[in-house]
Amino acid sequence: MAKCARIVGTGSYLPEQKVTNQDIEKMVRNFDLKRAGMPFVQWVEQLTGIKTRYFVKDEDAETMAAKASLLALEAAKMEASDIDFIIVSTLTPARDVPNMACTLGHLIGARKAGGFPLNTACSGFVYALSVAYSLIKSEIYKNIMVTSTEALSRVTNYDDPSTAVLFSDGAGAAILQASEKGGICSPPHMSSDFTEHFDLKNVDCLNPSARIKKQGREFIPRHTLHMMGGPRVLRRAINAMADALMKALDQSPYRLKDLDVIIPHQANQRITQGLIEKLKVPSKKVCQVIDAIGNTSGATVAIGLDMAIRGKAGDTKINPGSKVGLTAIGGGYSLAALVLEY
Repeated sequence: MAKCARIVGTGSYLPEQKVTNQDIEKMVRNFDLKRAGMPFVQWVEQLTGIKTRYFVKDEDAETMAAKASLLALEAAKMEASDIDFIIVSTLTPARDVPNMACTLGHLIGARKAGGFPLNTACSGFVYALSVAYSLIKSEIYKNIMVTSTEALSRVTNYDDPSTAVLFSDGAGAAILQASEKGGICSPPHMSSDFTEHFDLKNVDCLNPSARIKKQGREFIPRHTLHMMGGPRVLRRAINAMADALMKALDQSPYRLKDLDVIIPHQANQRITQGLIEKLKVPSKKVCQVIDAIGNTSGATVAIGLDMAIRGKAGDTKINPGSKVGLTAIGGGYSLAALVLEY
């Protein structure tokens, strides 16, 4: 059996439309200045740590996925025809059929590769890497493309300020290859626990008669995201990501002190800071890019990984041989963490 699944190339893509908190202020409705006790821009930065994020214009989750995936192929010095299988994590596909793995394979030229999409929200990229590891470990495939992509601005409710200021768009990708050493060499940790704190209903199923017409076409409007906040949710996210990482470490040959870099889901800067304090690790070890990219759900870990590899994540840099821990919590709750050597 193959011993490991090694990351041989990564890529990420952010749309051209950069959106500041001043821009968001013009879009958001129902902001209660008296309740917030401070101006909107200050409130957003204090609440989330986000200063800028990126929104699609004419693009969608599929086209962003393709651009990130092509960059990963370039970094790996591989052709699309080398890819055996594709796994795409997303909760915002432009269509259900063809599934996004099929569409992505077509867009990048990997037309013969099998694949499927998965949706575990913000833990999606780590889940997808875990599945890819299993497929490589069992020697079913040798080269697997794992991509996470989200067009969350398309499903954001701007009548809900605390939710609207969080989400953004983007994609990240990684190519995993069978290897005798390095990479993901031990079982990841995955678990789930039901909650409705992060909610995006399927309107097609709830009310199929609710059709509207736009630009001469009839379609069913999609529900918008709703995510509850508050201290309880914040503590749950911190404790769960810390616990998941420690369980992944328990299954690996490494310990927390061995990790050079930790990349958590970029949900909220306060959550990342809480994780640093919980794990008692130096802040420079923990990837923190939410201030620049916002919360792209499952794509945050993928984008953060690529930025750290390319030296674009501040003091957090992944070099050949670096030991890296990935941990994420998503709506569900879905939890996933793994440890790898780059």
